[in-house]
Amino acid sequence: MSKDEQSAFAALVGRVRRLEYDGVEPEPRRTPARRRARPADAPETADPWSDPPRDHEGHADGDYQRGGVQRGIVRKLKRGQFPLADEIDLHGQTQAEARSALHAFLARARGARVCCVRVIHGKGLSSPGYKAVLKPRVREWLRQDPRVLAYTAARDADGGSGALYVLLRARED
Repeated sequence: MSKDEQSAFAALVGRVRRLEYDGVEPEPRRTPARRRARPADAPETADPWSDPPRDHEGHADGDYQRGGVQRGIVRKLKRGQFPLADEIDLHGQTQAEARSALHAFLARARGARVCCVRVIHGKGLSSPGYKAVLKPRVREWLRQDPRVLAYTAARDADGGSGALYVLLRARED
């Protein structure tokens, strides 16, 4: 490079300073999700429906899949590709009524060897303060139930965020 080219380049670039660190920062490693340990005093065969529901607002809109369920199965569930064998509508029920009805419905569906059902819990638009009451509770109850393999929000045509597609474990004879 000639002296003229160097001065033209220096004028174009302007003042330059050396960087303190010129390496590339590695992406932080994602830690794998861990299963929550059961308290030592918890019974092995605890009834998942006996505990009062806890408030999990952060998980209210998320999908759920039990360990071992493949992502492809959940994708099919989300797309509505499993035939719906039955449904329950919990609109207008109290939490106690909805919990009892959902428990009985899942027992009947499993006994009939049903694979996929729709649970309609509503969006909470008529609740005081427009805050959904049944929506987070139903999701918590489903996560606690060992018969449930996965759930996801239904397609808009089937209720959208006011309903869930629920995939049930096959009945063992």
